[in-house]
Amino acid sequence: MKIFSASKATFPLLLVPVVFAPAVSMAAEEQTMIVSATPQTVSELDTPAAVSVVNGDDMRQAAPRINLSESLGSVPGLQIQNRQNYAQDLQLSMRGFGARSTFGVRGIRIYVDGIPATMPDGQGQTSNIDLTSVDSVEVLRGPFSALYGNASGGVININSQTGQQPPTIEASSYYGSYGTWRYGLKATGAMGDGTHAGDVDYTVSTTRFTTKGYRDHSGARKNLANAKLGVRIDDVSKLTLIFNSVDTKANDPGGLDYQEWRDNPRQSPRGDQYNTRKTIKQTQAGLRYDRQL
Repeated sequence: MKIFSASKATFPLLLVPVVFAPAVSMAAEEQTMIVSATPQTVSELDTPAAVSVVNGDDMRQAAPRINLSESLGSVPGLQIQNRQNYAQDLQLSMRGFGARSTFGVRGIRIYVDGIPATMPDGQGQTSNIDLTSVDSVEVLRGPFSALYGNASGGVININSQTGQQPPTIEASSYYGSYGTWRYGLKATGAMGDGTHAGDVDYTVSTTRFTTKGYRDHSGARKNLANAKLGVRIDDVSKLTLIFNSVDTKANDPGGLDYQEWRDNPRQSPRGDQYNTRKTIKQTQAGLRYDRQL
């Protein structure tokens, strides 16, 4: 895994919704990470904020592509744990923020292609992130995260892939114990070189994940679709349509006391009694307008 760390981020303005997101690119000539801002770009050595970037191709290399915890565990200052319970999501903690969250993500703001994945009450989720089509994950730590609002201990910004020529179609699958399997399909492409008016690029992906779980009443199922369509308006502006849909149903087996664990660690007495579970159905769409100043 390649993780590039810098000490400062700069933030271009995004519209619909209006958010600020760090944009990081690689200079092909010098192989140096450049943090882009308007109207100038700054070298990583001249920046005071703490930023780490994980490449999407590295995240997909020999990985199940189910959870962010598979590839973000080595990011400095970020603690991410898989609870092995799909009804409670991942636990993310950044410099202490979010460490006491019993479910969901709190104290850390999450953005996917400029659209907030954190609700107004401060709780976020990672279930709508499609690892199959992720281009990069940018992790911003420290006081500069206050640019995204108060009570924010950090920011995780996910960028989806932008379609390029030639067109590609990719199929992937993963199989594991206890009825665990995932399969997905992704298509990318572009018409034009992306620099002239009328050029179009697209990325479309869909995945399905199911598992029966190790314990009783711990099965889960998730269907996920993600699409990104970009249209170049002129030489300095671009309009992007973003679509995301997630349908999740996950059972919650609950905890066990010591004697229950000794008798049968796979049982779920409270889960079977109360049918504890979580169901999510969410579909969202957004428009993003970028203009070079």
